Amino acid sequence: MGLFGKKKQSSSFSAALAKTSIAVEMRMKETLGIQKLESMPVQAARAFQLASDPKATLADFVKIIESDEALSARIIRIANSVYFRRGEEVNDIAKAVASIGLNELRCLMSATMLRSLLQGKHSAREQIWANSVGTAICCRTLSRQTNLAEGEAFLAGLLHDVGKLIMIRKSAKQYDKVLSIVSSGAKTFVQAEEEVFDFSHVDVGKWVAEKWNFPAPAVAAIAFHHGAWPQQPEQKGKGTSHAILVKACDVISHACGIGHPPVFRPFRVRAEEEIHLAFEQLGLAGQDHSGMLEQFRKQFNDEFALYHVENV
Repeated sequence: MGLFGKKKQSSSFSAALAKTSIAVEMRMKETLGIQKLESMPVQAARAFQLASDPKATLADFVKIIESDEALSARIIRIANSVYFRRGEEVNDIAKAVASIGLNELRCLMSATMLRSLLQGKHSAREQIWANSVGTAICCRTLSRQTNLAEGEAFLAGLLHDVGKLIMIRKSAKQYDKVLSIVSSGAKTFVQAEEEVFDFSHVDVGKWVAEKWNFPAPAVAAIAFHHGAWPQQPEQKGKGTSHAILVKACDVISHACGIGHPPVFRPFRVRAEEEIHLAFEQLGLAGQDHSGMLEQFRKQFNDEFALYHVENV
């Protein structure tokens, strides 16, 4: 079985998931000025692992949080925020973790670790981060209509544009050219990146995901979120893979304008034109799409500060 349940439809997905070749890796490293990709810290790797492990317990999270003073302080601040506080102030990690809850903790840990790994000051970083969080929140919410675990779906959505964050961090001036092309409405991000760099954020993201041993569903989402929609009628409305869920939620997030400066209006219009395909693939073709988009915008506005590390 392939991604969409049929062998004849799995070829493009299999190609997308093929391990990055040495030649492509070398070209990306040379163009981006990467001598050696930083190793992922053990704590971050463990956090991502727990986020995608349905058997992980609160005690597992307590152990990793307690090993980091800054992370411990952040989790306690979050537990005492308006969003989570229930009565008395929380002052220890075990109570903070219990107050936040396992599902939300998976999401918070993923966002905290990814943002700390990819620090930078380029203004577009904040826009891309907002869209990544928006896509992740959408994935977590709509995963309830599929057979996918919330934490794993959130992680896949959060990581889908990790390649953009790497490219901006390593080659900011060149990426400004990409942003200029995209804002004109002439090309998509992938098309503009390939014109400027000769590879895209999908290529970079998949390579980083391989090197950092991200969970397989996240690698699939990174590799395929710009792939084609399933064409077979029997496969429509069956968006139960992480790759298709992330692709759909990425379109939804862009259609909502999340992470977009005003000059990105043409890009938002492009997503709005594709929104019916996203909802169709998720089995939501007959519902009020404009109402769902407005509800999602509100949810994002309510929750975004939780995933913006500096804010809480």
